[in-house]
Amino acid sequence: MHLLAVSPESEYADEPALVVRLFDAGLARYHLRKPDWSREQCAEWLQAIPMGLHALISVHQHHDLAKEFGVGLHFRDDGQRLDHEARFGVGPLVRSRSLHELERLSERVEGMAYTFLSPIFASISKQGYKPDWTEAELRAALAGPRSSKLYALGGITAENLAQVGELGFDGAVLHGCLWQANDPIAAFDVVRKEAL
Repeated sequence: MHLLAVSPESEYADEPALVVRLFDAGLARYHLRKPDWSREQCAEWLQAIPMGLHALISVHQHHDLAKEFGVGLHFRDDGQRLDHEARFGVGPLVRSRSLHELERLSERVEGMAYTFLSPIFASISKQGYKPDWTEAELRAALAGPRSSKLYALGGITAENLAQVGELGFDGAVLHGCLWQANDPIAAFDVVRKEAL
């Protein structure tokens, strides 16, 4: 099972160095999501990552950084992709999107390498953020056809990773279990062992 990760929203000590270590430990892709950061802050963060790893990173905002750094693009579930393509043209090959409603899974996700569906479990980092569907409704939705790979996000831990696979997801996206841990690398290793 592929494991991806989303950054903490605010500054995190030595985050670029930790990301390099996460890639060394087997992380497949890293999503830089810093909603309150300026373009300059995101560019500085990317400059701290070895150039050879840029292709394994996606940005959630300041999409114009894609041309400069060769990173992927992630789009919100609100038409952001259309706005981006109108301003910057077609971006890099790796593009992804977030979905938060089961009904959206049946829609065509044109040109996306993969999609996040969240929240699958009660969020670790956002108090009170949990799925508004039943497990039966989730299973029924996941049984339908898909036009891109689908990754589970929200409340992912080593304890529920087997359920993520059993539900039929292509992989999982880690967030709270990493950044709320005292040692994100050790936390990743515990999840990775369950993913093997």
